[in-house]
Amino acid sequence: MAVRSNPRRLTLRRVLLGGFCAIIVTVGLIAFIAIRTPTWYQPPVIDPTQQQQLRNHLVQAEQAFTESLLAGQPFVYHIHQDDLNNWFAMRKEIYPRVDELTESALRDPFAIIEPDSITLAGKLIGQGIDGIVSVDVQPSFRNKKIVLTATAVRYGSLRLPMSVDQLGLNRLIELEEGEAWPGSPRIAGSLLSGLEIESAAWWRNGGIDYRVTDVLAHDGRLDIFVEPLGRHSERERSSQWSGFDESLD
Repeated sequence: MAVRSNPRRLTLRRVLLGGFCAIIVTVGLIAFIAIRTPTWYQPPVIDPTQQQQLRNHLVQAEQAFTESLLAGQPFVYHIHQDDLNNWFAMRKEIYPRVDELTESALRDPFAIIEPDSITLAGKLIGQGIDGIVSVDVQPSFRNKKIVLTATAVRYGSLRLPMSVDQLGLNRLIELEEGEAWPGSPRIAGSLLSGLEIESAAWWRNGGIDYRVTDVLAHDGRLDIFVEPLGRHSERERSSQWSGFDESLD
């Protein structure tokens, strides 16, 4: 004698099974999106034989900035994405204190410069996670200050809440003039609310005061508009140099 299944039970089982499969697929997709390395994340690997060449290139970039300031006319200084990433890769050789100053939680930093946006990425460390975290930062110029504001955060390709504590986007930074590097401007705020960098500073090579008048991001390039302001006083320059012994030499 044939046993008939209850159509209601079959329908319920199918609904439950379908729902369970949908959850598994969704979780799997989210996990894949989160853990996969974005194709654009490609930090350069610097061969030891390239280090001196890159150090020389950085010195040349500094000299170009110095010569433009000494000319006494407003100019636009270009920072190219490839140069920036090479300097990131060699940051400890160039300036050993950089990780100490920034207290970065990211390893292998990498930057993508696009119109009106800079994406900073790296491997998150110390959080029990092995994946790529990226932060989109919008550069702007307001009230005579450069303002850097985080606009999006991703883990892999998965967008995260802006308030993720592990990234430190809400960490307040308070650096007075000359505290970050000789001649540096005052820096205050956070990337979450807007990190404000004063536009007026002075350049150690040649001792020239200058003012940034605008900052624009393009494809692969950051343009900084600079106005030279003349010689910096010897007394002020000496006081701001105290405590700094770092050198590219």
